[in-house]
Amino acid sequence: MRKPTKKIYEKDRMTAEERIQTVVRLEQPDRVPLSMMLYNYGPFHAGVKASDYVTKPDVYVRAMRKVYEDLGPWDIYYNINPVSRLIYSFLMMMKLLYPGDELPDNAMIQIGEYEYMKPEDYDEILKMNYYFADTIFRIKMLPRFCKEAKRLGALVLWPKMALELLKQKIFFSRDLKWSKDRGLVIQMGYEAEMPFDVFSMARTVVPFSMDLFHRPDAIRRATMRLAPSFAEAAILIARFMGAPRVQCYMHRTSNSFISPRHFEQLVFPSVEEIVCRIIDAGMTPLLHCDGDWMKNFKVLRRLPAKKIILELDGLTDIFKAKEEIGDVMCLFGDVSAEKLAMGSPQEVDEYCHRLIEEVGKGGGFILAAGCEIPYNAKPENLKAMVKSVYKHGYY
Repeated sequence: MRKPTKKIYEKDRMTAEERIQTVVRLEQPDRVPLSMMLYNYGPFHAGVKASDYVTKPDVYVRAMRKVYEDLGPWDIYYNINPVSRLIYSFLMMMKLLYPGDELPDNAMIQIGEYEYMKPEDYDEILKMNYYFADTIFRIKMLPRFCKEAKRLGALVLWPKMALELLKQKIFFSRDLKWSKDRGLVIQMGYEAEMPFDVFSMARTVVPFSMDLFHRPDAIRRATMRLAPSFAEAAILIARFMGAPRVQCYMHRTSNSFISPRHFEQLVFPSVEEIVCRIIDAGMTPLLHCDGDWMKNFKVLRRLPAKKIILELDGLTDIFKAKEEIGDVMCLFGDVSAEKLAMGSPQEVDEYCHRLIEEVGKGGGFILAAGCEIPYNAKPENLKAMVKSVYKHGYY
């Protein structure tokens, strides 16, 4: 893969790729790198229908280019660009509600909490061979909740998935070229919900909470059965896409949902398996950790040091996280949606400055929002966030 050589700012002494690799190693770069996670914000800034934005690649391209031209530059391009609703459903394993279909034209994509997995499905997973188990399980589940897969058998669904993945690759290649021409780094070559989180989404909150107490061994063993093939599929597709980073969604794994004991016993073994396989393949895992993770850091410290990006969303105190795990993982965050939507440019600048000075001390930090930037963020606040790395971010 050809590495970008263009510098973002004139004062820069590193490319964006060099800067990201440096902070992942917890070393000090020339300045703090910046990721702008703008997928949901894009259509509202560009003044296009959200229903067109999520279904028409050319509309998405125009909108995101306008956002970058109006607010940029930054280091990391957050490439959420699902050309295929079927592929997006496969990755997220949630019932997606789209603007212009289940929702009004200018709504954001939403999630319908829908129980499509039954207790006996744990046992079915345990009967699978390790090879391709995660992909087989997902394809088996898709017709239960995804309208694009409804009433389709595996013999039809497998080639349909392959065709949709090829379409995604073609579109992704356009984005990759555009980003490299500007010296940007693609955030991920693959993204997906982790096995434990898939089970939580698929069973829904109350039934899954009961499973934690009535079927803990089945959950642990099923996550371990899927873990090797989850990692191998992620590595294969990230290579196919040409971006050596894998974003692992852990939406339901925090202390906001489960106890530290359940995390250590039921979740961590599969997380460790997946993360280590991704690292062994020469790639960087990005752990997208929504919720409060403070009580899980002691266990997370067992993962390989200086190889992982930890994305936090505001419910975890990122300043305390710097003390607890900042010597093991690169921290990513954590400008709140509230500040970006309701604050002033001065407030955003001051908070970014604090993040850079405290969390960015010595390196190992990527400035970003807490999870995605909200659709109603003020453009002037986003501009203040972008400018902050130039004003305050040089070491």
